[in-house]
Amino acid sequence: MNESLSFVDSSGMPERVRVLDYGVDEQPAPASGFRTRTIRLEDGRLFLQRRLLPAYTTRAESVDALEAEIRAGLTLVRTFMEVSYPPEFTRLAGYGIEVEQPFLLLDLPRDGRTLAERAGALMLSAEQKKFESSLFRALRLLQGTGLVHRSISPATVRWDGSRVQLTSFGSADREGRPRQRMGSLPWAPPEQREGVGTNDHRDDIWSAGQLVYFVAHAREPSGTRMPPVAGPVRDELLKDVFAERAEQRPDARTMLRRIAAPDPWEDLGRPSDPLSTGRARFAELLADKGPSAWPVAPAGVWGEPEQPDHAAPEPDVRPDERGGPYEQLGSGWPRRRGRSGPGRRGFGGRRAGEGG
Repeated sequence: MNESLSFVDSSGMPERVRVLDYGVDEQPAPASGFRTRTIRLEDGRLFLQRRLLPAYTTRAESVDALEAEIRAGLTLVRTFMEVSYPPEFTRLAGYGIEVEQPFLLLDLPRDGRTLAERAGALMLSAEQKKFESSLFRALRLLQGTGLVHRSISPATVRWDGSRVQLTSFGSADREGRPRQRMGSLPWAPPEQREGVGTNDHRDDIWSAGQLVYFVAHAREPSGTRMPPVAGPVRDELLKDVFAERAEQRPDARTMLRRIAAPDPWEDLGRPSDPLSTGRARFAELLADKGPSAWPVAPAGVWGEPEQPDHAAPEPDVRPDERGGPYEQLGSGWPRRRGRSGPGRRGFGGRRAGEGG
């Protein structure tokens, strides 16, 4: 094979590397415009390539899902740095968007299967405790990044017997942004199904509570509340988790306290950021420019998450002087959103390399 792949790595640097081999596409989800396969590069690196098929690049929901996964992946990488990237999350290695088949590259997932693939495999008590500790640890880390996964379910959570791994960030969004109507019972909370209010990290707590029941009984919950057979231990752990509104639910740190698990922020440490001085100065300059400047990235990285301003969610799109919408992706560079219609690729028309 003599084909090269051009992409931008997670640090923002462009790469062009020869491809040695493409794997066979995994079985796609029904009506999915995405295909996933392994890809081996000439330098020996092995990734999962998740690409959007050409026929779907005119569909806003497919384009938005790929962009959301790229944005979430970059947020995670840049929050935790390379030295302490948590194994609880899949890691974005790179992406290519100005191509016929836009794609992203992910590090291979850890050994283990999704909970959906483990259907019927009941977890015993000791394993359940490890699962609960790892699951709420992952949500505590995610809370610190200001992201809400919004699609936690047996299909998006892997388990290797000792640690979970959250996958499929195509529905992820920032805290404080208006909720979109998405998801269904039993995994999505009421506000998310209704599309009311703004994203809250405790939306994911509802979904995680449903998973706690799922692994304890090897079947999906049948309603919005845990049935009595959950048992006194689970009933205490899940107290208020299924409240009707997010503000009434415990956060991930509270859930960790209930199972006597440590806060992962203390475990990870806080790697120094060599650009911290420059970032602080940049934030000051933005503040001086007033509301017309780009919004400052949410606080809470390596510390307590900032409470979102629910009254004024931060927009993704801003008008330019010609009135056309621009949006941010990846490094924060604005790019013009393509027009819908025949021939639109969704990610722009200029080809910078083939995505396979």
